Amino acid sequence: MDDLKRLLGKMGYRELAQLCGEEELKKSGKKTDLIKRLIEGVDHEKLRSCVMEHMGVNRKMMGHQWVPKHRLMKEDEVLALLAKYGIRKNQLPKMLDGDPMAMLVGAKPGDVIEITRVRETSGENKYYRVVVRSLME
Repeated sequence: MDDLKRLLGKMGYRELAQLCGEEELKKSGKKTDLIKRLIEGVDHEKLRSCVMEHMGVNRKMMGHQWVPKHRLMKEDEVLALLAKYGIRKNQLPKMLDGDPMAMLVGAKPGDVIEITRVRETSGENKYYRVVVRSLME
């Protein structure tokens, strides 16, 4: 929910009011009040999809030929991966939770995403990224 608040905070007042369904814009209200109303009154998945649409992110993006396949890993898969390489989760390369592909697969901070790239010369290669709020984590 915090990531949703942060994404809503990046939107303009007018856009937030449109998401709220406000026909008349009342500048007397605070932006934080609009965000609070949205989070309390709108289904989170619907709200997340509206924010992604506003950002120009859609599911068609996942099927584009230049976008590698992204998959959210299950916890047991993550534990097996970490054991295989003898590392901790924070040693994996990072991906921001605001990344369009992280948002599309529904990743939250702490989740691990498997990225599969297919190349003519090297075949199929898998890469792993841990989702974080900021790159300073």
